[in-house]
Amino acid sequence: MSPKRRPEATTPPPRPSLSTGFFSVLANTPRLVKLVWNAAPGYLLTSVTVTFLQGLLPVTELYVTKLLVDRIVASLGRPDIEWMAIFSLVGLRFGVNFLFEVTGQLNVYTLQVLKDRFSIYANRVLIEQAVRLDLSHYELPEFHDTLNRAQQSGSDYPVRLLGTLTNLLGQIVSFLSSIALLLSFSPLVMLLLLLTSAPALWVGVRFSGRRFWLSRSQTQAGRRADYLQRVLTQNTFAKEVRLFRLGEYLLSQWTEIRSTFNRQSAHLARRFATVRGFAGTLATLGYYGAYGWTIARTVQGSISIGDLTMYSGAFAQAQSVLEQILQSIAGTYEYNLYVSQYFEFLSLQPQVVDPPEPTPFPRTIQQGLELRNVSFTYPEATKPTLQDLNLTVKPGESIALVGVNGAGKTTLLKLITRLYDVSEGEITLDGIAIDRFSLEDLRQNIGVIFQDFARYSLTAQDNIGFGDLSKRDDRDRIQQATADGGATEVIDSLEYGYDTILGKIFSGGTDLSGGQWQKIGMARAFMSSAPILILDEPTAALDAIAEAELFDRFRRLTAGKMTFFVSHRFSTVRMADRIVVLDNSHIVEVGSHEELMQNDGLYAQMFRLQASSYVEES
Repeated sequence: MSPKRRPEATTPPPRPSLSTGFFSVLANTPRLVKLVWNAAPGYLLTSVTVTFLQGLLPVTELYVTKLLVDRIVASLGRPDIEWMAIFSLVGLRFGVNFLFEVTGQLNVYTLQVLKDRFSIYANRVLIEQAVRLDLSHYELPEFHDTLNRAQQSGSDYPVRLLGTLTNLLGQIVSFLSSIALLLSFSPLVMLLLLLTSAPALWVGVRFSGRRFWLSRSQTQAGRRADYLQRVLTQNTFAKEVRLFRLGEYLLSQWTEIRSTFNRQSAHLARRFATVRGFAGTLATLGYYGAYGWTIARTVQGSISIGDLTMYSGAFAQAQSVLEQILQSIAGTYEYNLYVSQYFEFLSLQPQVVDPPEPTPFPRTIQQGLELRNVSFTYPEATKPTLQDLNLTVKPGESIALVGVNGAGKTTLLKLITRLYDVSEGEITLDGIAIDRFSLEDLRQNIGVIFQDFARYSLTAQDNIGFGDLSKRDDRDRIQQATADGGATEVIDSLEYGYDTILGKIFSGGTDLSGGQWQKIGMARAFMSSAPILILDEPTAALDAIAEAELFDRFRRLTAGKMTFFVSHRFSTVRMADRIVVLDNSHIVEVGSHEELMQNDGLYAQMFRLQASSYVEES
């Protein structure tokens, strides 16, 4: 089988373009509505129905008021006043107002529940996407900008847009019902109201776009300010901030970033207020022009006083609602701009994916693992980290990876676990390329602890049980893994044993030393019964006695497993069946400790340098 090339792995993940045209931005609305429907379909239908009903009630009230005023005027000076008819209309008007109040409260409740459920759903979708994406995205600063914008936009703006769309529906219904009245009075008056209100839409859309781009341009600066805030407030940095007297210096940088944004925002807000004031004045002139025309028609006797009451109310309502509609459209555009950043993140695609038809992982590894002309270059890097690697590892064989920092040892382990895909060549297991296995199947059969293993601020049971989530509640299995990793003494020292929260982030938490954390990490790795075990600097934080104890257990526990480990301690490296030496992106030596010492190459040089320091000390 000839090696295959995967050049796409060496290039940055594709970045979606962000279109900000008016109609292209509004095109995101159906996608958002679909998300809302997925989150809470029943509440969405209820909200739409109630909003539609509310939109009809104002014009109904106007028409009942007209009938009431005309009835009162007709009764003036007459001895036979139809009190029943008058009070019936008063009761009807009360009923309309009561219904408006009831539907209003129902809509407030429905919208609140809908927003809460959608907020959880939208954030869940975002988190699922973040987990789905592979490490190649996380290597790029632009990705973190995109993620940051999506987190800010996805947590708030979809809910704002949802409220705006709901209001817009009610406003449109109310406006259309008002138009029916106004067109019967004068189409020209309706046109006047439209023309004098239209500038408000232009102002809203124009400045919405400017606010959005101001916010977007500040993404990196905002992330830097957030980072400085974490440095100034988190325990990780607290000692150095005080010892090196960094507080005032870092706080001044944080203040400058935030102040610069506030100055730009205030300048834009001042311009927006000025232009919007002119647009509002023009709309007011349009209303009073229509109102004056209605008074003239009433004085001429063309319409009744009840008509005057109804039409003047309809003018005020129509213009107010029209202005609200235009503002809602502008708001919909603005919020859609932010929501588009949420969808921009959701449109990212992982590069490391499952094959269309996965091959089952071998029940028992027969031939072993093979690297065939493997090369790898990180996204946007100009130089390969690994180049033209060839290596065969037998079942049950232990391999130590040795080399200076940056030689690519950890990168090679990440390729074996498919955290990245190779740029060229292939890695096979029993002759099957590892990208033919499903990611879940492959990773389920590889136990891993990396040098920078995660320290979860959760219980000790979680920190160990996460090594095999299916056995997380199996206390016997966890105790065995604890013993295998040398962490029994650590657990015994905790106040609540396995139920103790580790770390100091949460109340009642207990922090551990570096060596204690390392043992917890080792216990997590030993939770797995996988046939392949990867340990990256497993003893970096352990003292010499703990290291000796660990590797005495390690020899027993890894018997029959294919094992890869990285270590800078040659006392650890010597126990491997074979040692692979990496230098300048290539494998330069392979052999046992004795063979490599006889070769007198890079490994022998590094071993003697480390050994000499012990000799000099003794």
